[in-house]
Amino acid sequence: MHSQHKHEYGGNTPQEGSKKGSQRTVGHLLLMASAVQFTLFAPLAWWAHKHPQPPVEVGITHVVQKKQPRSLQVAAHVLSTIAGSAVLMNILVVPTALLLWKRHLRLEAVMTVGISWTSALVRKVIQGMVDRPRPSPLLVHITKQKRSESFPSGHVVASLDFWGWLFALGMILSKGTRPWQKGLLSLPALCVVLVGPSRIYLGDHWLTDVLGGYLFGGGWLSLSLRLYLALRNR
Repeated sequence: MHSQHKHEYGGNTPQEGSKKGSQRTVGHLLLMASAVQFTLFAPLAWWAHKHPQPPVEVGITHVVQKKQPRSLQVAAHVLSTIAGSAVLMNILVVPTALLLWKRHLRLEAVMTVGISWTSALVRKVIQGMVDRPRPSPLLVHITKQKRSESFPSGHVVASLDFWGWLFALGMILSKGTRPWQKGLLSLPALCVVLVGPSRIYLGDHWLTDVLGGYLFGGGWLSLSLRLYLALRNR
């Protein structure tokens, strides 16, 4: 009877067959999520190229920047740096990967570095192609003028592909962990959620820059997770 069950499930037990079916479903959903986000990203990039200083987004930024107390500006700067500084994220991947490697999570260590660095490389190419300037200090309040391209937001992309990856990895590897340890996963998720609004508040990006960052970063993360699960289940 046991061998009959294994034959019906392609040489696996019913439990193994069900697990593999679930894994395939998750893989398909991740591919779909990636495709949807990249599909939405493409016309948004075209729009950003054609509208470097959009009046509608100037108005949105004015609403976000309505209150400018010194304490809130400092908090936004700190949050923006910790949650999404592209330079900081690309540095943090090294000790993070070393820590994972030391814990014998070799694939996870390689993926941590690969996701962030490849994402940063592709993002820089896209920013050069779209060539959208940063918000002008004549239109919105800006704490520090920057000359780099604006679309998509590098902070948002870096946050998703570092903190978002750690959040997803924590969810995958969290079986058997204590509740307080699972609760720590809310911290990287919070970084991803808050980095976008902080970039608009500081006048570093338009709303569509931030949306583009979430779409590109989310698409890249979904695709990377699909690759990770495929390699992990080989």
